[in-house]
Amino acid sequence: MYSRRFQYVRAQSLGDACDMLRRHGDGAKVIAGGQSLLPMVNVGLVTPEVVVDISRVPEARGLARDDGFVVIGALNTHRELMTSELLQADQPLIPAAASHIGNDRVRNRGTLGGSLAHSDPAGELPLVMTAISAMYEVTDGSSTREVKAEEFATSFLTTQLEPDEVVVAARVPVLGPGWGWSFCEMSRRKGDFAVVAAAALVRSAGGALVEARLALGGVADHPVRLGAVEAALAGATYDEIGPRVGAIEGIRPLSDTNASGEYRRHLSRVLAVRALEEAYRRSEEVE
Repeated sequence: MYSRRFQYVRAQSLGDACDMLRRHGDGAKVIAGGQSLLPMVNVGLVTPEVVVDISRVPEARGLARDDGFVVIGALNTHRELMTSELLQADQPLIPAAASHIGNDRVRNRGTLGGSLAHSDPAGELPLVMTAISAMYEVTDGSSTREVKAEEFATSFLTTQLEPDEVVVAARVPVLGPGWGWSFCEMSRRKGDFAVVAAAALVRSAGGALVEARLALGGVADHPVRLGAVEAALAGATYDEIGPRVGAIEGIRPLSDTNASGEYRRHLSRVLAVRALEEAYRRSEEVE
């Protein structure tokens, strides 16, 4: 199935793109790699009148360190995230998550900004950004604001982006000394969206867990940060991780053709414990 015809325009800058979005209103959609938008267009879920291409805009590219952060341009592809030596050194959770996205075609064409703006609750990058407390830079062409990753998604495929705003970059904290990390997901086939995914960061010292960060994807209409579990893990030894995680509270997974809500709840705990234990082991290796 293919959509009705639409007008295609190429933006020369982010300001140009935002002006086009304002001019065309609800009938306009942004495209970069097209790996989120075009499948929705092809099945008729989205019927744009105008598609604004930002793929050649120069100011939303690149990766660079900036005072304890790595700034990642929105137009960096999943492949670039997966293979970046800078990210592998400073925030390896991102390359690990990017390696799970789709297939080679999707990773070569899909972009960070597209994934964040699309905001699929089972998407790998929105989940990781929530776990690491990233900040997103968004612009309407005349001013730029920052939004916390944890607050960016408001519902299923819905974000805080205004109709005339686009994602410019993500600011991710550099993984400091003593931190271990892990990304785990279960999908029906390799490259499918996750049934459930877990992203964890752990800092240990003296044989005990000092600090943990844990987020789950695929269990709600947006990625979920599990603050209660993080707090319960303070001071835990490796063997105490499972008992302290306990039953995952505060999530109400839905049933669909991939899995029942009950199975997702069970899988949430399994993957949470697995990710935390792996992150703990990595933390002890770098301690």
